Amino acid sequence: MASNTVDARPNRSVAQILEAQKDQGWHMSPSLVRLYSLLVPACLVICVTNGYDSSLLNGLQSVPKWQEYFDYPTGAILGFMSASYPLGAILSTPLSALISDRYGRRWSILVGSIIMIAGVAIQTASNSLALFIISRIIVGFGITLALTAGPVLISELVHPSHRVFITALYATTFYIGSLVCAWVVYGTLDISSSWSWRTPTLIQGVPALFQVAFIRLLPESPRWLMYKGREEEAYRILAQYHGNGDQHDELVVAEYYEIREALRAEKEIEGNGIKLFFTTPGNRRRLLILCVLAVAGQWSGNGLVSYYLTKILQTIGIVDPKEQLEINGAITCTNYATSVLAAVAAARIGRRWLFVGGGIGMWLTFTALTIGIAVYNELSLDGAGKAALGFIFIYYTTFNLALNPTLYLYPSEILPFNLRATGMSIMIFTNKAALFFNQFVNPIGMDDLGWKYYLVYVAWLLVEVLLFYLFFPETYGKTLESIAEIFDSPKGGVDDITVREKEDQMKATHMDGASLHKENV
Repeated sequence: MASNTVDARPNRSVAQILEAQKDQGWHMSPSLVRLYSLLVPACLVICVTNGYDSSLLNGLQSVPKWQEYFDYPTGAILGFMSASYPLGAILSTPLSALISDRYGRRWSILVGSIIMIAGVAIQTASNSLALFIISRIIVGFGITLALTAGPVLISELVHPSHRVFITALYATTFYIGSLVCAWVVYGTLDISSSWSWRTPTLIQGVPALFQVAFIRLLPESPRWLMYKGREEEAYRILAQYHGNGDQHDELVVAEYYEIREALRAEKEIEGNGIKLFFTTPGNRRRLLILCVLAVAGQWSGNGLVSYYLTKILQTIGIVDPKEQLEINGAITCTNYATSVLAAVAAARIGRRWLFVGGGIGMWLTFTALTIGIAVYNELSLDGAGKAALGFIFIYYTTFNLALNPTLYLYPSEILPFNLRATGMSIMIFTNKAALFFNQFVNPIGMDDLGWKYYLVYVAWLLVEVLLFYLFFPETYGKTLESIAEIFDSPKGGVDDITVREKEDQMKATHMDGASLHKENV
């Protein structure tokens, strides 16, 4: 059915069809409602586990029973406890793209979720520092397998008119995990046994249980199926969910044609490994963007506030554990609200302005935060400490605008199919490597240099803004297949893409003389 349906080029491209339908709302057919009902527990909660862990160790540092149980860890020991999670993620990176490309996106999520559940069980039962660290390595090992495949499956499976918002929304679930963890730790603080810290660690496995239960019910990526030669199956999935069961739906036919032609072109280039990132200027630029984005996701000052908020609050005179946890909970609530707004902005105004504008905002607010902490420590002014606390909230708002919705959305957009899983694994590897370095070095730097250590991030944020401005192109309003032209066209610019789109439109309308005459008139 599929090959017979799209032997000839469709009269309109996917972009043209979506433009004509843009006033019809979200096109929420019954099939899409079912698809997204499965997508939420199977994929969107992957980032919840990641966010939960970002708040877990930060919160546990305010729990007296945890501090007592592990002999009040500080400096390098505390840093390695934090860094053990990204270390596990680094170790599993070579497997993530392999499983996702060879066995499918769903299998990668399933295997990763099972490993995370095992790690959480060991973490909850830990009776020594060594076992606690090993369990966090296991959880990190599993998260990379799921994180690599999750945003890829979402971007390749959802309706093209919803792709940007839902992929951006995926990143916001990071703060759902962080928020839940913050208040769970707060709620268990007064338990008089080790369950004051074991309970929050146990709950970390709940999202992975949802992933295991629902991922098998979710359809596989149509692009992956087509790449594996299972074209009829891919066409049925597109028709069922994007055409509400109509195999002759214009959008379904156009999607199938564009995906098939893009994959045919990519298959002419042998292989799908890391070496392909060095074969063309466009791919080298993609690799640079992935590395910059991955490092920025951890080295923008957020690593300090996310994992060592307790130490920061202590430097501005806030030492009561309950007050620290209340502030942590308030920050996570603010983060989730602003990240959802950022996801809407990514879908409405594009990505480049979020990178550049949000980057400038991060630099300004983190600089102000550093000044507040410095003045409080040097002059003991209470007002400076309160100002620093306020700037933590404002800083996170700018961080969320720049890097929360775009962290997974942008890579999934700019990578062609044969580089998508490998590229995501490279980004996650680089991201977790930056996190590992950060988490190991940060407590040492904070103990040795105090507020002066923050100046390192002030300087780096300026570098980030410059890199965003020079190398990050806009992808707003384009399909996954058409975005490739930004990087792979002869000029690599928007003007060249516009010319190509006009040429494609003329070729399509030329196939119908009546349509061509109507357009000329």
